[in-house]
Amino acid sequence: SVSLEYAGVGGTKDYTKGFGTFRYYKKLFWELVWRNNLTYGFISSNDSSKPPPFNELFLLGGANSLRGFDWFTVGRRKFSRTERDRAITAGNTAEEANNRAMLPFGGTQQFYYNLEFQFPLITEAGIKGVVFYDIGDANDSLVITDFRQDVGFGFRWFSPIGPLRFEWGFPLERKSQYDEEGVNFEFAIGAPF
Repeated sequence: SVSLEYAGVGGTKDYTKGFGTFRYYKKLFWELVWRNNLTYGFISSNDSSKPPPFNELFLLGGANSLRGFDWFTVGRRKFSRTERDRAITAGNTAEEANNRAMLPFGGTQQFYYNLEFQFPLITEAGIKGVVFYDIGDANDSLVITDFRQDVGFGFRWFSPIGPLRFEWGFPLERKSQYDEEGVNFEFAIGAPF
């Protein structure tokens, strides 16, 4: 699917935002389902003298993109002097404070790919297992060697209120300077893609 948004008519913001998503599902054997999701997004200011609004920039992480990372922590980072001063006051070294001061800010492009295999665990109860791999980034220029990756597993209960997802993701090549955890647990309601 493809979508395009234009903001600017009668408002104070003037930008164009677009998305392209490709999804492919294939039942293989023994109720094993192979699921793929590929998403690209961009935002561009329609006024070359102004950047796009910062609250519209892309950040990845969380149950709906890169499941091995906390919500909205993957993407371009920006230095925050306030955060650095706060870290120094808390007793961090200058190096630790500088690392803590690099806060997620977002990029004008995003790209991510999700691959997962879903299989039955307890068929009578509607519980299925899943293993997954995610890769992607959100930045002003996308460079594949900078993409973040994760792997993980989980289970889904297809309950009367909808699918309940319990997933554990593990970042590959963790960046400890950003306080990334070794494992990220996500609970979500609804299909991942």
